[in-house]
Amino acid sequence: MRLTTALFLVVALAHTSQAGSAGPTVADFVVRLAQAKSLEATNAQVAVESLHQAGVLLPTDLELSRDLTEGDVARISRALGLAVSTNRPETGFSGEQVDKFFSSFQVEMALTHGAGGPGGSAVRAPTAAFNPYTKGKGGSKGKKRGHAFTPSEPE
Repeated sequence: MRLTTALFLVVALAHTSQAGSAGPTVADFVVRLAQAKSLEATNAQVAVESLHQAGVLLPTDLELSRDLTEGDVARISRALGLAVSTNRPETGFSGEQVDKFFSSFQVEMALTHGAGGPGGSAVRAPTAAFNPYTKGKGGSKGKKRGHAFTPSEPE
């Protein structure tokens, strides 16, 4: 489903035209992202800190004052754990595209690490990878039975 949503987003955004250069900034997007995750976001710096405390590690070289581009959205999305890419990273991202992004990925953003829900609890990815041999039971396949000791050379 995530791949389908990502593909839908890329196709939908590719056909949306940008009206003018007075589009949203990176700061506007980060504030909206923090608000979507129910985090404190009175300004861009507070939003960045809130996201960081929630476990979202945004790229360190983000220029909050510059106009938002598809490349910025893709990099921020990857920091959230969303599989979003673009083949036009320098193309501007309009306010309409931002609206479509948040409506398309609202469920995925709620499920990614650091997501705060209405109850304030965070949904986090499991820390250990699934091991098919233990199946969550902490043991290995087969029954654990003692084996009688047999010396290599008979007496």
